Amino acid sequence: MTIAIVPVLADLPDAFDSLRDEARGEGHTHMERLAAAWATGATRFDAAGEALLAAFVAGVLAGVGGMTIDPSDPTAFRMRRFYVRPAFRRHGVGRCLADALMAKARHLTHRVVLNAETELAVWFWEALG
Repeated sequence: MTIAIVPVLADLPDAFDSLRDEARGEGHTHMERLAAAWATGATRFDAAGEALLAAFVAGVLAGVGGMTIDPSDPTAFRMRRFYVRPAFRRHGVGRCLADALMAKARHLTHRVVLNAETELAVWFWEALG
């Protein structure tokens, strides 16, 4: 399986609405918050060091993940708006997104924080170290 990691710059990916629907169906609202903040320009992941990445498998949007400056510590970055569609979990998509974001952060800070809201998310981030 080839995973392509692409920066999201001007517009959310074309298939974002279906990804957001899947997240909502699982009870997650963070893709809704991403869409709303993107639409208003409140959060565009465009400050120095920030990034929003999309993962594609065979041209299909498999997941997204972002990193912003942590609002409580401007010397740290915060992982946010991270979601991988169920069909693509356990295939390395989340790891590729996380690794790409961490590689970017590594050059700028020694501290990255996150808030894991589910047991699955806790397990994922702990497995990455």
